[in-house]
Amino acid sequence: MRCLMCNEPIAEEDAVCMNCGTDLRLYKRILHLSNSYYNAGLYKARVRDMTGAADCLRQSLKLNKKNIDARNLLGLIYYETGETVQALAQWVISTNYQPKKNIANSYLNEVQTNNTKLDLVDQTIKKFNQALLYCQQGSEDLAIIQLKKVLSMSPKLVKGHQLMALLYMKGEEYGKAKKALRRAQLLDTNNTRTLNYMKEIISIEKNRPGGGKKRSDNLTYQSGNELIIQPTDSYREHSAFYTVINIFIGLAVGVALMWFLVIPARTQNIRSELNKTTVDMGDQISAKTAQVEQLQKQLDEAQQQLDEAQQSAEDQNSGVDMYDKLLDAQSLSEEGKNVEARAVLSEINATVLSDKGKALYNSISATVDTEAFKELYASGQSSYDSGDYAAAVDSLKQIIDVDDTYDNGGALYLYARALHRSGDTDTAAQMYQKVIDNYGGTKNATDSQRYLEEIQAQ
Repeated sequence: MRCLMCNEPIAEEDAVCMNCGTDLRLYKRILHLSNSYYNAGLYKARVRDMTGAADCLRQSLKLNKKNIDARNLLGLIYYETGETVQALAQWVISTNYQPKKNIANSYLNEVQTNNTKLDLVDQTIKKFNQALLYCQQGSEDLAIIQLKKVLSMSPKLVKGHQLMALLYMKGEEYGKAKKALRRAQLLDTNNTRTLNYMKEIISIEKNRPGGGKKRSDNLTYQSGNELIIQPTDSYREHSAFYTVINIFIGLAVGVALMWFLVIPARTQNIRSELNKTTVDMGDQISAKTAQVEQLQKQLDEAQQQLDEAQQSAEDQNSGVDMYDKLLDAQSLSEEGKNVEARAVLSEINATVLSDKGKALYNSISATVDTEAFKELYASGQSSYDSGDYAAAVDSLKQIIDVDDTYDNGGALYLYARALHRSGDTDTAAQMYQKVIDNYGGTKNATDSQRYLEEIQAQ
């Protein structure tokens, strides 16, 4: 524990900071209360009360935003309920507060190094938003099909099971709705929305009227010990002639009524309905277009948040790698291995380092370059003298690429000689010309002129 004012370490029993004199009693009570909320959230998470656990952990973070355990656990709860983007956001914040010895680094690495998992998260978001769009358009069947795809990819998405149950409830398929809600309860036992939906289904089933008894069209009565069943409609015998006449008269009257009354009215109704439908369709198209634009905007914002979280995590990992390499370079320099240290420094991107890190980088670079150039120059001279011109070129080139004025042009001249001896006359001629241009009047320039003329005469 550290003092909130001067950041000095304090003992658990101290009521006042020994360094700055700040009263720490209220501060400690806040930290203890934050830890209490964390413990409550942990207990609820163990019994899969994810909603209650998330509420406790958010309250813990309100009291102490640097409660790393609470933030990491909140990220795990989001991840367990299918909210991967929110989980990544919590872990990134956690690693920003505590870059080292933080288990959130392993969580982020596990997700970010798995391209298949990232693609699955992206597809889940897109398909879930498409299902919402179908719901708003009134296409419940298409929404159910889309949600089945979402839940096959992300079976722990509690919101997906809840939306599926809601669609089944709208279609009065209460059995299927119950199954969807039970799946959601297995993931989050005390989710308020799930419990409300289940209560609504139970209420509907209780109030649903039962089917009445089927009316019997038969007349029954008791005759002695026998039960007599007699149809209520008695058979009437009609004359065949009158039956045929009545049929034809009925047909004629029906055709007349159809022609003069029903058909004109039906035609007028169809025209009115068609006009009304045309107007309604125009209004619906306008409304749906606005809804699509709004949903697309929300989707773009969600995608941007995901991209920012991924980029932040990548930058965090890159910064950790750079600091590791900086420490490796410092160790090599202290061991006198300046050439190896310089090679490690060349792999470091100083832009991701903090101000202190950049200062350390510049200090190590200055020391390493000076000592490494001495070693490389001596190595190049030794290789040249022993006739190993390729090794001499390799050592001297590392100096020339950084400082071609080293040793008042001596390194440049020796580099040209090694190139000449190794057979690379074109590059050697360029190096001789540099010595002549920059160090005229010196012995190296005079010798360079002579060797250059030899090359040109070939």
